[in-house]
Amino acid sequence: RGLMTEIEREIDRELPKHVTLDLGGVTFMDSSGIAVVLRCYKRTAELGGAVTVKDVPPQAEKVLRAAGLERLMRGRRSPPAAKEEVHRMKPVNTATIEFLSRSANEGFARTAAACFAAQLDPTLDEINDIKTAVSEAVTNAIVHAYPDRLGRVKLKLRLFEDSLLEITVQDWGVGIADVAQARTPLFTTGNEERSGMGFTIMESFMDTLRVRSTPGKGTTVTMRRRIARRLTAGGK
Repeated sequence: RGLMTEIEREIDRELPKHVTLDLGGVTFMDSSGIAVVLRCYKRTAELGGAVTVKDVPPQAEKVLRAAGLERLMRGRRSPPAAKEEVHRMKPVNTATIEFLSRSANEGFARTAAACFAAQLDPTLDEINDIKTAVSEAVTNAIVHAYPDRLGRVKLKLRLFEDSLLEITVQDWGVGIADVAQARTPLFTTGNEERSGMGFTIMESFMDTLRVRSTPGKGTTVTMRRRIARRLTAGGK
């Protein structure tokens, strides 16, 4: 909120016709960062100006593209990842972590997921995709499932044969009345700090996304991502 207020204050003071956001120092972006960009874009547009971003790191660029904001950057939109059906299989490794819905635990959850996925020898881009999706799912549970109290959040990680990673984030909060509406880009029940792009980003960064929810009982988000096999020195 502080960053949003500062940016809007500068825009209102300078009344610029063009605003450039330098993201060169950004190490990680999720839908909260998208909310900042959207607020800046909206306020500048109200003044008849335009916004562009520069020096965008790869992870932040993928988030901006997933949010449909590639028009603010140079370059073309990447094609969406192909979706695939996954049959029921027995996992070869699992891990489960449960924690309170404190905002500090979001970073812990995405780091834990990245560490678990590391056994698949993913690329840095794949690790960043996993961390971004987990960040969105856990933030949804923290912010929306328990708006006025602390609650339980469970992160379940499963590894299947053929380098398939499954990530499940479960809460026992207020639930979602209309899942289809909640998955609509820019829809949010949160405040102005939320962008409404959480599910859109999860779907863009994962191969599959399933959301199940019951009002008053909680929500379960299940995501799957197949990690590409990397050739060894012998080409195998």
